[in-house]
Amino acid sequence: MDQNAPRLKVAVVGGGSVGLTFAVRLAQLDRCEVYIFEGAPAFTEIGAGIEVGYNALKVYREMGLANEIHEFARDSSGGSSNVWFDVIFGDGRHGLKPIHTLRSPEDSTKLHRADLLSLLVSRLPTENVYFRKHLTGYEQLPSGGVKLHFRDGTTFEADVLVGSDGIKSTVRRVMYADTPESAEPTWSGTYAYRALIPISAAVSRLGEHTGRTPTFHIVQFPVSHGKYMNLVCFVSDFTLGRHPPWPHGGEWIQPSSARELLADYEGWMPAVREMLSGVGEVKRWGVFEVPLIGSFVDGSVALIGDAAHASTPHGGNGASQGIEDAHVLAHLLSHPLTTRSTVPCALRAYDAVRRARAQAWQEAAYATGLVYECCGSEGDREAEVVRALEGRMDWVWGVDVAEQVGRAVRAFEESLAA
Repeated sequence: MDQNAPRLKVAVVGGGSVGLTFAVRLAQLDRCEVYIFEGAPAFTEIGAGIEVGYNALKVYREMGLANEIHEFARDSSGGSSNVWFDVIFGDGRHGLKPIHTLRSPEDSTKLHRADLLSLLVSRLPTENVYFRKHLTGYEQLPSGGVKLHFRDGTTFEADVLVGSDGIKSTVRRVMYADTPESAEPTWSGTYAYRALIPISAAVSRLGEHTGRTPTFHIVQFPVSHGKYMNLVCFVSDFTLGRHPPWPHGGEWIQPSSARELLADYEGWMPAVREMLSGVGEVKRWGVFEVPLIGSFVDGSVALIGDAAHASTPHGGNGASQGIEDAHVLAHLLSHPLTTRSTVPCALRAYDAVRRARAQAWQEAAYATGLVYECCGSEGDREAEVVRALEGRMDWVWGVDVAEQVGRAVRAFEESLAA
């Protein structure tokens, strides 16, 4: 790369964990100027818990962050364990005895979202970060590059725009303005009650082991140094089809109560219901996903993370797929041959490598939800449920992240030589 050549200007819209992972990796590679535009007054994440999948941990290990993520996870849970989930039937047929224990390749990396965000912010260059910036649109320039337009009337010109602005992405909406119905988030037929309870309340109802480890299809795991249990209680109606209409207008998150939660969990074993009766603030979230869109890129604009492929949360790898996106795209934009004029080629290589895998995860996540709720072909037959879950994450966790980058780089270089 010509040391006198201008550095690529990369505009990142959205400062969540995926956007900041991308920005930090770009900064580490040190070939681009990174500008981050975040709508909130400070970096913040929605929700309590996040799982850094083993595939994403490989990216963070390359970035020098894996040890700290493990430390945060140990602090969050109050200990270390490679138990990914204990599988327990909620009808009480075996009491609190798991029918199976799923294990991850390394100790658990479930942690509080704020901890991951704070780690990324600590590695982020402080210059060129702009808060309270709400993107309203963008235009691709005839000479290459993109001009961003913000609600406050300001504009910004960059060589490439990366949309990491989540499931309600403005960047995706503009990209698909001609066919909006093909890219609008759709309800999955599932909603989830989310709440925190003191860990002591979980342990007193479920016992020391079950009260501190994950279960289905309530999913629970400890956060905040093991002081609280993060509860996510799913309710689905798969008879409505894959993408039924959302019955609650524009509000995806609604206040709820322990009474509503218990009504939906009628018939569950007494120990679980007693635990649920003690929750305080409860919110009910509609579980939405992004359709399988035709491309993650257009010209000099790319989508990463939930902006590109928001999935249902079953299997806990949605954010990790976004971290893979960030890894591949950061390396492509840092390639010596990436210039304003070749950015579209680099983005097409990113799309060619990442879209199939990320969208395969979208389908797998939905199918996993069917297994969790005994609505798949396995029903509630225990041996078949165990077989369906064993090895289910192997293709996800087993990815070679360096090889994935290598494939993208080869595709980019071959496109330039063609």
